[in-house]
Amino acid sequence: MLATPVARAIAKELGLDINIIPGSGPSVRVTRKDIESYHQSRAYLTGIKNLQASPMSDASRKSQADVLIEKIPLSQIRKTIARNMSRSKQNAVHMSVMDEVEIGDLVSMRQKLKAEYKDKGLSVSYLPFVIKALTLALREFPVLNAELDLEGGNIIHKKYYNIGIAVDTPEGLVVPVIRDADKKSIIELAEELNQISIKARDRHLTLEDMKDGTFTVTSYGSIGGYYAVPVINYPQVAIFGIGRVAEKPVVKDGQIVVGQMLPISMSVDHRIVDGGEVARFLNTVLNYLKNPVLMLVK
Repeated sequence: MLATPVARAIAKELGLDINIIPGSGPSVRVTRKDIESYHQSRAYLTGIKNLQASPMSDASRKSQADVLIEKIPLSQIRKTIARNMSRSKQNAVHMSVMDEVEIGDLVSMRQKLKAEYKDKGLSVSYLPFVIKALTLALREFPVLNAELDLEGGNIIHKKYYNIGIAVDTPEGLVVPVIRDADKKSIIELAEELNQISIKARDRHLTLEDMKDGTFTVTSYGSIGGYYAVPVINYPQVAIFGIGRVAEKPVVKDGQIVVGQMLPISMSVDHRIVDGGEVARFLNTVLNYLKNPVLMLVK
Protein backbone atom coordinates (compact mmCIF):
# COMPACT_ATOMS: atom_id res chain seq x y z
CA MET A 1 0.00 0.00 0.00
CA LEU A 2 1.50 3.33 -1.07
CA ALA A 3 1.28 6.01 1.61
CA THR A 4 3.03 9.19 2.61
CA PRO A 5 5.30 9.01 5.66
CA VAL A 6 3.02 11.40 7.53
CA ALA A 7 -0.02 9.22 6.79
CA ARG A 8 1.78 6.11 8.05
CA ALA A 9 2.77 7.86 11.27
CA ILE A 10 -0.76 9.10 11.96
CA ALA A 11 -2.30 5.67 11.16
CA LYS A 12 0.12 4.02 13.61
CA GLU A 13 -0.71 6.59 16.30
CA LEU A 14 -4.45 6.04 15.88
CA GLY A 15 -4.14 2.27 15.69
CA LEU A 16 -5.49 2.05 12.15
CA ASP A 17 -4.66 -0.57 9.53
CA ILE A 18 -3.39 1.57 6.69
CA ASN A 19 -3.85 -1.29 4.23
CA ILE A 20 -7.66 -1.06 4.34
CA ILE A 21 -7.86 2.71 3.96
CA PRO A 22 -8.61 3.87 0.40
CA GLY A 23 -6.16 6.44 -0.95
CA SER A 24 -6.90 9.59 -2.92
CA GLY A 25 -3.39 10.71 -3.81
CA PRO A 26 -1.34 10.01 -6.94
CA SER A 27 -1.28 6.28 -7.75
CA VAL A 28 -3.97 5.82 -5.04
CA ARG A 29 -1.45 6.89 -2.40
CA VAL A 30 -2.91 7.20 1.12
CA THR A 31 -2.52 10.73 2.40
CA ARG A 32 -2.90 12.39 5.76
CA LYS A 33 -6.35 13.63 4.66
CA ASP A 34 -7.44 10.05 3.88
CA ILE A 35 -6.39 8.88 7.34
CA GLU A 36 -8.26 11.72 9.08
CA SER A 37 -11.45 11.21 7.01
CA TYR A 38 -11.45 7.47 7.67
CA HIS A 39 -10.92 8.00 11.39
CA GLN A 40 -13.76 10.53 11.63
CA SER A 41 -16.22 8.33 9.73
CA ARG A 42 -15.37 5.29 11.87
CA ALA A 43 -15.85 7.33 15.06
CA TYR A 44 -19.27 8.53 13.81
CA LEU A 45 -20.45 5.01 12.98
CA THR A 46 -19.21 3.70 16.32
CA GLY A 47 -21.15 6.42 18.10
CA ILE A 48 -24.36 5.54 16.25
CA LYS A 49 -24.00 1.87 17.16
CA ASN A 50 -23.39 2.71 20.79
CA LEU A 51 -26.42 5.01 20.85
CA GLN A 52 -28.66 2.29 19.39
CA ALA A 53 -27.40 -0.38 21.76
CA SER A 54 -27.24 1.69 24.93
CA PRO A 55 -29.95 0.99 27.57
CA MET A 56 -29.50 4.58 28.71
CA SER A 57 -30.57 5.91 25.32
CA ASP A 58 -33.87 3.98 25.60
CA ALA A 59 -34.45 5.46 29.02
CA SER A 60 -33.63 8.91 27.73
CA ARG A 61 -36.08 8.56 24.88
CA LYS A 62 -38.80 7.36 27.29
CA SER A 63 -38.10 10.26 29.59
CA GLN A 64 -38.39 12.70 26.70
CA ALA A 65 -41.69 11.09 25.58
CA ASP A 66 -43.11 11.40 29.09
CA VAL A 67 -42.44 15.12 28.97
CA LEU A 68 -44.32 15.47 25.67
CA ILE A 69 -47.52 13.70 26.79
CA GLU A 70 -49.81 13.81 29.79
CA LYS A 71 -51.94 10.92 30.99
CA ILE A 72 -55.22 11.95 32.63
CA PRO A 73 -57.28 9.21 34.32
CA LEU A 74 -60.85 8.90 33.05
CA SER A 75 -63.39 10.35 35.46
CA GLN A 76 -66.44 8.28 36.33
CA ILE A 77 -68.68 10.59 34.31
CA ARG A 78 -66.38 10.34 31.27
CA LYS A 79 -66.42 6.54 31.53
CA THR A 80 -70.23 6.64 31.62
CA ILE A 81 -70.34 8.94 28.58
CA ALA A 82 -68.01 6.62 26.67
CA ARG A 83 -70.11 3.56 27.50
CA ASN A 84 -73.37 5.29 26.56
CA MET A 85 -72.02 6.62 23.25
CA SER A 86 -70.66 3.18 22.33
CA ARG A 87 -73.93 1.51 23.28
CA SER A 88 -75.89 3.97 21.16
CA LYS A 89 -73.76 3.45 18.07
CA GLN A 90 -73.72 -0.32 18.51
CA ASN A 91 -77.45 -0.76 19.10
CA ALA A 92 -79.24 1.98 17.14
CA VAL A 93 -79.25 2.43 13.38
CA HIS A 94 -78.62 6.17 13.12
CA MET A 95 -80.21 8.25 10.39
CA SER A 96 -79.70 12.02 10.47
CA VAL A 97 -81.47 14.90 8.74
CA MET A 98 -80.77 18.64 8.68
CA ASP A 99 -82.89 21.66 7.88
CA GLU A 100 -83.33 25.32 8.78
CA VAL A 101 -86.28 27.56 9.50
CA GLU A 102 -86.85 31.31 9.47
CA ILE A 103 -87.83 32.35 13.01
CA GLY A 104 -88.18 36.14 12.83
CA ASP A 105 -91.43 36.09 14.83
CA LEU A 106 -89.88 33.83 17.46
CA VAL A 107 -86.85 36.12 17.78
CA SER A 108 -89.20 39.06 18.43
CA MET A 109 -91.25 37.09 20.97
CA ARG A 110 -88.12 36.00 22.80
CA GLN A 111 -86.78 39.54 22.97
CA LYS A 112 -90.01 40.73 24.56
CA LEU A 113 -89.93 37.94 27.16
CA LYS A 114 -86.26 38.60 27.89
CA ALA A 115 -86.98 42.26 28.56
CA GLU A 116 -90.05 41.46 30.66
CA TYR A 117 -88.28 38.91 32.88
CA LYS A 118 -84.82 40.46 33.01
CA ASP A 119 -85.47 42.21 36.32
CA LYS A 120 -86.68 38.90 37.77
CA GLY A 121 -83.32 37.31 37.00
CA LEU A 122 -84.75 34.89 34.44
CA SER A 123 -82.75 34.16 31.31
CA VAL A 124 -84.92 33.20 28.33
CA SER A 125 -83.13 31.31 25.56
CA TYR A 126 -84.57 29.65 22.47
CA LEU A 127 -84.62 26.27 24.20
CA PRO A 128 -87.98 26.71 26.02
CA PHE A 129 -89.67 27.40 22.69
CA VAL A 130 -87.94 24.43 21.05
CA ILE A 131 -88.98 22.13 23.91
CA LYS A 132 -92.56 23.34 23.69
CA ALA A 133 -92.66 22.78 19.93
CA LEU A 134 -91.20 19.30 20.34
CA THR A 135 -93.65 18.16 22.98
CA LEU A 136 -96.60 19.35 20.90
CA ALA A 137 -95.25 17.46 17.87
CA LEU A 138 -94.44 14.34 19.89
CA ARG A 139 -98.11 14.02 20.80
CA GLU A 140 -98.86 13.72 17.08
CA PHE A 141 -95.95 11.35 16.35
CA PRO A 142 -95.70 8.94 19.30
CA VAL A 143 -93.11 6.70 17.61
CA LEU A 144 -90.53 9.41 18.26
CA ASN A 145 -91.29 9.34 21.99
CA ALA A 146 -90.77 5.62 22.21
CA GLU A 147 -88.38 2.77 22.92
CA LEU A 148 -87.72 -0.40 20.96
CA ASP A 149 -88.12 -3.71 22.80
CA LEU A 150 -86.59 -5.95 20.16
CA GLU A 151 -86.51 -9.07 22.31
CA GLY A 152 -90.15 -8.71 23.27
CA GLY A 153 -91.12 -7.69 19.76
CA ASN A 154 -92.68 -4.39 20.85
CA ILE A 155 -92.44 -0.66 20.30
CA ILE A 156 -93.11 0.99 23.65
CA HIS A 157 -94.88 4.33 23.17
CA LYS A 158 -94.43 6.55 26.21
CA LYS A 159 -97.38 8.76 27.05
CA TYR A 160 -95.31 11.12 29.16
CA TYR A 161 -92.83 13.66 27.86
CA ASN A 162 -89.60 13.92 29.82
CA ILE A 163 -87.20 15.98 27.73
CA GLY A 164 -83.48 15.49 28.32
CA ILE A 165 -81.27 18.54 27.87
CA ALA A 166 -77.66 17.86 26.89
CA VAL A 167 -75.51 20.15 29.05
CA ASP A 168 -71.81 20.80 28.58
CA THR A 169 -69.96 20.78 31.92
CA PRO A 170 -66.25 20.80 32.85
CA GLU A 171 -66.60 17.09 33.72
CA GLY A 172 -68.29 16.19 30.43
CA LEU A 173 -71.69 15.98 28.80
CA VAL A 174 -74.65 15.31 31.10
CA VAL A 175 -78.34 15.04 30.25
CA PRO A 176 -80.64 16.24 33.04
CA VAL A 177 -84.36 15.79 32.41
CA ILE A 178 -87.31 18.18 32.44
CA ARG A 179 -90.22 16.00 33.53
CA ASP A 180 -93.71 16.40 32.10
CA ALA A 181 -92.44 19.14 29.80
CA ASP A 182 -95.71 19.09 27.85
CA LYS A 183 -97.58 20.39 30.89
CA LYS A 184 -95.34 23.45 31.37
CA SER A 185 -95.51 26.92 29.89
CA ILE A 186 -92.67 28.65 28.06
CA ILE A 187 -91.77 30.58 31.21
CA GLU A 188 -91.94 27.48 33.42
CA LEU A 189 -89.61 25.71 31.00
CA ALA A 190 -87.25 28.70 31.06
CA GLU A 191 -87.22 28.66 34.86
CA GLU A 192 -86.43 24.96 34.97
CA LEU A 193 -83.68 25.35 32.39
CA ASN A 194 -82.14 28.08 34.56
CA GLN A 195 -82.24 25.77 37.57
CA ILE A 196 -80.58 22.99 35.56
CA SER A 197 -77.86 25.39 34.43
CA ILE A 198 -77.13 26.45 38.02
CA LYS A 199 -77.05 22.86 39.29
CA ALA A 200 -74.74 21.81 36.46
CA ARG A 201 -72.43 24.77 37.08
CA ASP A 202 -72.29 24.06 40.81
CA ARG A 203 -71.92 20.29 40.21
CA HIS A 204 -75.11 19.52 42.11
CA LEU A 205 -76.82 17.37 39.48
CA THR A 206 -77.80 13.93 40.79
CA LEU A 207 -78.60 10.63 39.09
CA GLU A 208 -82.27 11.32 39.82
CA ASP A 209 -82.02 14.50 37.73
CA MET A 210 -80.96 12.42 34.73
CA LYS A 211 -83.41 9.50 34.86
CA ASP A 212 -86.42 8.58 32.71
CA GLY A 213 -85.86 10.82 29.70
CA THR A 214 -87.97 10.03 26.64
CA PHE A 215 -86.47 12.44 24.06
CA THR A 216 -83.32 14.59 24.06
CA VAL A 217 -82.43 18.08 22.86
CA THR A 218 -78.89 19.38 22.36
CA SER A 219 -77.95 23.00 21.69
CA TYR A 220 -74.52 23.19 20.08
CA GLY A 221 -75.46 26.68 18.88
CA SER A 222 -74.89 28.03 22.37
CA ILE A 223 -71.14 27.76 21.76
CA GLY A 224 -71.22 28.82 18.12
CA GLY A 225 -71.96 25.64 16.16
CA TYR A 226 -74.30 25.61 13.17
CA TYR A 227 -74.89 21.99 12.15
CA ALA A 228 -73.96 18.72 13.82
CA VAL A 229 -74.87 15.03 13.70
CA PRO A 230 -76.08 14.32 17.25
CA VAL A 231 -75.83 10.84 18.75
CA ILE A 232 -79.07 9.28 20.03
CA ASN A 233 -79.37 9.03 23.81
CA TYR A 234 -80.06 5.29 23.73
CA PRO A 235 -82.55 3.60 24.36
CA GLN A 236 -84.47 6.66 23.16
CA VAL A 237 -85.14 6.71 19.43
CA ALA A 238 -84.43 10.35 18.55
CA ILE A 239 -82.40 13.45 19.42
CA PHE A 240 -82.99 17.01 18.20
CA GLY A 241 -80.18 19.56 17.86
CA ILE A 242 -80.24 23.31 17.29
CA GLY A 243 -77.44 25.53 16.04
CA ARG A 244 -76.85 29.26 16.36
CA VAL A 245 -79.35 31.69 14.86
CA ALA A 246 -77.83 33.57 11.91
CA GLU A 247 -79.00 36.32 9.59
CA LYS A 248 -79.44 35.17 5.99
CA PRO A 249 -81.17 36.51 2.89
CA VAL A 250 -84.64 34.98 2.40
CA VAL A 251 -87.50 35.60 0.01
CA LYS A 252 -90.73 36.92 1.54
CA ASP A 253 -93.64 38.02 -0.62
CA GLY A 254 -91.37 38.13 -3.64
CA GLN A 255 -88.79 40.35 -1.91
CA ILE A 256 -85.31 39.46 -0.65
CA VAL A 257 -85.12 40.39 3.03
CA VAL A 258 -82.95 39.57 6.02
CA GLY A 259 -84.19 36.41 7.74
CA GLN A 260 -83.35 34.95 11.13
CA MET A 261 -82.43 31.37 10.33
CA LEU A 262 -82.32 28.57 12.90
CA PRO A 263 -80.44 25.43 11.73
CA ILE A 264 -81.62 22.10 13.12
CA SER A 265 -80.25 18.57 13.05
CA MET A 266 -82.01 15.39 14.05
CA SER A 267 -80.88 11.77 14.43
CA VAL A 268 -83.35 8.88 14.71
CA ASP A 269 -83.19 5.13 15.12
CA HIS A 270 -84.02 4.00 11.60
CA ARG A 271 -85.05 0.56 12.82
CA ILE A 272 -88.41 1.92 13.91
CA VAL A 273 -88.58 5.48 12.53
CA ASP A 274 -89.01 5.87 8.78
CA GLY A 275 -87.87 8.84 6.71
CA GLY A 276 -91.42 9.93 5.94
CA GLU A 277 -92.31 10.01 9.63
CA VAL A 278 -89.21 12.09 10.38
CA ALA A 279 -90.09 14.57 7.62
CA ARG A 280 -93.67 15.00 8.87
CA PHE A 281 -92.48 15.39 12.45
CA LEU A 282 -89.91 18.02 11.47
CA ASN A 283 -92.44 19.92 9.39
CA THR A 284 -94.70 20.11 12.44
CA VAL A 285 -91.89 21.24 14.77
CA LEU A 286 -90.58 23.84 12.32
CA ASN A 287 -94.08 25.19 11.72
CA TYR A 288 -94.44 25.85 15.46
CA LEU A 289 -91.07 27.58 15.54
CA LYS A 290 -91.93 29.66 12.49
CA ASN A 291 -95.34 30.59 13.96
CA PRO A 292 -94.72 30.65 17.73
CA VAL A 293 -98.16 32.07 18.52
CA LEU A 294 -99.52 28.59 17.71
CA MET A 295 -97.64 27.23 20.73
CA LEU A 296 -99.34 29.68 23.07
CA VAL A 297 -102.86 28.54 22.23
CA LYS A 298 -102.26 24.83 22.88
